[in-house]
Amino acid sequence: MNIIGCNKTGGNDSNYNNEPTITFIEDLDRSKIAVKQTDDGGYIVGGQESGNAWMTKLDKYGSQEWENTYSLEDHLGYTRAVIQTNDGGYLYGGWGGIVKADSNGMEEWKNNSREYGAFPYYEDVIQHSNGSYYAVGGPGQGQAQFVKFDSNGNVLTRKWFGGNCEDDIFRSIVESPDNMLVIAGEKSHGNQSYKCAFNFMYYKDFWVVKVKKGGALIWEKTFGGPYLEQADDIVNLQDGGFGVIGAKCSHNYDISSCRSVAKVLYMKIDSDGNLMEEKSWSGLEFFERLPYFSIANTSIGGISWTAEHKRKGTWIHKWGPNEDTVNVYTIGSGGFDINRTEDGGFIIGTMSGNLIKTDSELFFNEISNNGIQE
Repeated sequence: MNIIGCNKTGGNDSNYNNEPTITFIEDLDRSKIAVKQTDDGGYIVGGQESGNAWMTKLDKYGSQEWENTYSLEDHLGYTRAVIQTNDGGYLYGGWGGIVKADSNGMEEWKNNSREYGAFPYYEDVIQHSNGSYYAVGGPGQGQAQFVKFDSNGNVLTRKWFGGNCEDDIFRSIVESPDNMLVIAGEKSHGNQSYKCAFNFMYYKDFWVVKVKKGGALIWEKTFGGPYLEQADDIVNLQDGGFGVIGAKCSHNYDISSCRSVAKVLYMKIDSDGNLMEEKSWSGLEFFERLPYFSIANTSIGGISWTAEHKRKGTWIHKWGPNEDTVNVYTIGSGGFDINRTEDGGFIIGTMSGNLIKTDSELFFNEISNNGIQE
């Protein structure tokens, strides 16, 4: 059936309080929308406005409460992240650095310091349970970056990880159940007899590292073959271990074939980084180097991810041992950010600026020819 959700009064299931689940779709007229649910049931959304970092706070219905543009330049980045902080404020991270706002969206401080390159090139940010902030990204001189900040935005630790080839990048970071940090990204490797590939963006592995709170390495794992596997997002799984999402292109040394053969790739690893499960899905719209995948848990132990389908637009998928498998294709281009909400549904930001709130089955109201659920 054809569906697209924009009704703000209820979906087709109920949340844990037996209230109708709110679903909606909003066009925020921004690209690369990052989003997280806030403690009051609303949402904090990040994007860019006139080349600078921009955030808006929405209520649970998707209606705007405030918006603000910040002094942090962030017009070139492929990605960005936003979080609510422990003090009720908000933090934005992107290629230009990080900026902290209070609960009303007013800028408190920023840090755009860098060691290599024109920008810090951050891809993800979190706040640890100890109160420190962590940002990851890269590349800087070919390597991935890990930075720890104090609560005022001062750099406490900056470390670099990777090999001797170009373009090692950390894409996503989570706090693990033992309060350490686990990071996913992509690590370059060689091409046949060459130790490092000239077309390095097409010769990479899934890369996952676990570090201590100061950045000391606990373990490091790479997964992949002779071609391209690139990890873009990681999540703690309910049954332990981690779920990692990204892309796979078995191009057989013909990199132009990725447009036709690339797949969404999911890996489940245990708490020690050992591969437990691998699954892939055909139909991916391939973009060189762009991080346009995201993964979240479902409320009953499955996973939900978002990407872009090569013919059907934004692609949202739900799958797991106790789940009905659901695919939703809807307006917009590319998945960018997906997070489970307190009602068991999901909030999704897209590359083209659509914000989508679904129920637990990825349903969102209003019939249209632009979306297809199957």
